Amino acid sequence: MVVFMGETFGGLRFAEINGRTYINTTPHPINFDCNGEIVTVPPSGVVINASPKEEVVAVRDGVELVRTVFVGTPEGHARLDEIEEHFPGAFVVGSIIAAQAYPGRVLAMVPAPGFERVPPDQKRMRLDKFTVY
Repeated sequence: MVVFMGETFGGLRFAEINGRTYINTTPHPINFDCNGEIVTVPPSGVVINASPKEEVVAVRDGVELVRTVFVGTPEGHARLDEIEEHFPGAFVVGSIIAAQAYPGRVLAMVPAPGFERVPPDQKRMRLDKFTVY
């Protein structure tokens, strides 16, 4: 396992693990399981946010049934444009909400086997599998 932690334009932090670049766009460190070893990827310094939007699915007996979807913000799209320009092919990792709001641009984490239902400070995430929308 080869790990390199770096910093680039505007202080953005990134990690290179086994030849792949990972950028953590959450506000907290992420512990990845890399063949049984823990690699902690710090926050990049960029948090990708989204806005909730309700879609009315149906009205039943005068009661609205809604689906909440998450949409990207102009700031989020601009930051992702910058990241993609400086790090083509990088794995931009974020929350489930961010992954829904920026489909294919932000990836949501998948827990490592055995770490699905543990407190956040004990979580280990996979480096080889992500959720996309």
